[in-house]
Amino acid sequence: MFEQFDTPPEVKKEVLDQYLADGWYRMGPAIFTTDFLFHHGQLFLVTWLRYHLSIWEPSKSFHKLEKLNKGFTIEIVPFSITEAHEALYKKYITTMPPGRVESLQELLFGNTHENIYESLVIHLYDGSNLVGAGVFDIGEKSAAGITTFYDPAYKKYSPGRYLIYQKIAYCRQHGYHYFYPGYFAPGIKAFDYKLGMAKESIEFFDRHTKEWRTISNFRKEDLPLRG
Repeated sequence: MFEQFDTPPEVKKEVLDQYLADGWYRMGPAIFTTDFLFHHGQLFLVTWLRYHLSIWEPSKSFHKLEKLNKGFTIEIVPFSITEAHEALYKKYITTMPPGRVESLQELLFGNTHENIYESLVIHLYDGSNLVGAGVFDIGEKSAAGITTFYDPAYKKYSPGRYLIYQKIAYCRQHGYHYFYPGYFAPGIKAFDYKLGMAKESIEFFDRHTKEWRTISNFRKEDLPLRG
């Protein structure tokens, strides 16, 4: 099993494309790759995913969420962290399991104050109130979803999933080839939503051949191992 971190001083668009294609992903200001994670005392093998955007089509779930959220306003702008983002993030983590990073600043930038990636943020507004937000990094041909958070009072609208769908739709509309949502781990249900958001367009990174293959070829060999 394998794990590696890199802390480059800058990640240009074409460099991010290559990192993502090689099965790497952002963690704070660093970028990393791994074959495993620990969860509730068990060691799980993980599998990196991407959505092939030339194949991706909006699903019935996407259209249902659009109808559910039709009273809200969406905007996508270059990301710069604000007090409104921090306040929304703090609301969000009050309903999350213990162990969450306590500030968005720390989650995205660690001890630094400079974003070495080119990032966009998608905002969800109820009138003038910011009720949801999602950050994603962009390369030349690829994008990676980094974090999504929302006001728990709006949970019934599924804003987290809706914003992820909107990130994917934005990237497809703007000619990106791939959207990377991170990894999933067979046996951990918290990651399974990633498999339902793109279906036929999902590819996984084969750790043995170092190639991306359609998810229909995935064999569930990555079962949890005792830690």
